[in-house]
Amino acid sequence: MNPKNLKRLFTYLKGSSGLVIMSVIIGLLYGGATVAIPFFAGRAIDSLGDTGRLLRLIVNILVLLIGAALLQFVLIRMNNRISYMIGLKLRDASYAKMHRVKMSYIDRTSAGSLQSLIISDVETVSDGILLFLNQFASGISTILITLAVMFVINWKISLIVVGFTPVSIAVASFIAKGSYKSFAKQSKIRSDQTAFSAESVNNFRECRLYNVSDVRKSGFDGINEQYKETATKATFLSSISNPSSRFVNALIYAGVVLTGCLAGIGGTITVGALTSLLAYANQFMKPFNDLSAVYTELSDSFACLNRIFEHLDSPEIPDEKIPDGMPDKNVQFDIEFKNISFSYVPGRPVLKEISFKVGKGESFAIAGPTGCGKTTLINLLMRYYEPDSGDILINGKSIREIPRSELRHYIGFVTQDTWLSDDTVMENIRFSGPHITDEEVFDACKKSGCDSFIRKLPKRYNEMIDNSRDDISEGQKQLLTIARAMASDPSIMILDEATSSVDVVTEDRIQKAVRELLNGRTSIIIAHRLSQITNCDKIVVIDGGKVSEIGSHDELIANGGFYSKLYASYISG
Repeated sequence: MNPKNLKRLFTYLKGSSGLVIMSVIIGLLYGGATVAIPFFAGRAIDSLGDTGRLLRLIVNILVLLIGAALLQFVLIRMNNRISYMIGLKLRDASYAKMHRVKMSYIDRTSAGSLQSLIISDVETVSDGILLFLNQFASGISTILITLAVMFVINWKISLIVVGFTPVSIAVASFIAKGSYKSFAKQSKIRSDQTAFSAESVNNFRECRLYNVSDVRKSGFDGINEQYKETATKATFLSSISNPSSRFVNALIYAGVVLTGCLAGIGGTITVGALTSLLAYANQFMKPFNDLSAVYTELSDSFACLNRIFEHLDSPEIPDEKIPDGMPDKNVQFDIEFKNISFSYVPGRPVLKEISFKVGKGESFAIAGPTGCGKTTLINLLMRYYEPDSGDILINGKSIREIPRSELRHYIGFVTQDTWLSDDTVMENIRFSGPHITDEEVFDACKKSGCDSFIRKLPKRYNEMIDNSRDDISEGQKQLLTIARAMASDPSIMILDEATSSVDVVTEDRIQKAVRELLNGRTSIIIAHRLSQITNCDKIVVIDGGKVSEIGSHDELIANGGFYSKLYASYISG
């Protein structure tokens, strides 16, 4: 357990401090009530000859029993509220953090791992907090009050209990340290298991296509086996904590019985007092048993908490203030890449000294072989990543001086990978903001060519859709993403393999709509089908991470360079 993480967890109690104080007070009262019961029971035994006094003591015991039950009920309800309020804050913070981290963090972290962290790990921490709260205040008060009452009854016998207490604590602590390591490993494997499952579910068609279902099943079985072994060890270690403590407690109880009986024979203690002492000896160690069991169970929560705080401490995009005087969305932009170099992995550059300029209102294509860095240039323009050196200028202003949210406000982006929110068609099209009217959605869908198939859906624009819909083809999903970009009415349009999933007839219809959309707008187009970029104002050819040549389609063909060979290969292919 990291003490810093535990201290940091307390910061999430802000706003719940009143409930925590009440929980502690009620826990102390509950502990006091449970401790008082054996005291009055002992007095009752010594009052067997006095009926009136005996009845009064029995009434006191009944009142304490009812009071303790009510206090415990209120305590559990209150602790439930505290623990799940903390869980709510942790889950909100973890999800919000995911939207602030750098793109490199998302790239190297699997979706399943993030799902496991936000859902399962936070739930485990909440359960651990609840377990701790239910035991802590009442357990501490029981220990202190019991010890005080025992010394009042017979201090010599009480010293036996106190003397053996460190042994019980040492045993529980030793076991807890071992279980924490196992629970930390279990948490990591559980995350891997979730990630593997999510990957298989999200790509089950590919698994069936390549007949690798058995291979994937074997892979899952392997992770599951690791989880079983680690979880078994962690559970075993946490399980033996309580029996070990109880063994020490049994020795303490036997010592109290022996010395108490000898004292009773000597006439220095009454039967009722000895009965109370025996009850207190058992009751004194019970909180230690409970707290040690809680501590070992908390090992899993601490391991999950460590993962959560590692996520919350990951580097994030700094807050950016939107400066005054930002240009209107309808203003035309030019884009200039100046000596851009970039590498995802240090020492392995993807782009080397890239320079070119896209004029205002120009349609500019980026061509080149697969892996040459075409999409990387767009990632840098969108500020998903920052270049190692060089700069990107929009209307002569470095994009480093433009907040990411404002920069992306001007850009419409259609990627080759379609993504649809689990929502209606209407809300998917106006995903960029509620300011988009229904008429603007209809217009965008007509221009992109998806209006015709939307009207064939059972609820038309109110139809619920998502990426898993098999009755909507990949091409139709791509048409919807194009309509979504059109509806946002961007100043700069970026198409990254935007028609890779549509047939030739649909592509032709999209191209006509895209030409209308791009009219008067600065645009950058990436396409593996070179026929899609022949009408662009300029084409920059990237090869080996460097600019190979720049010009119009006709100019590049006439030059007989790399583009000419690439186009000839495309035509002949």
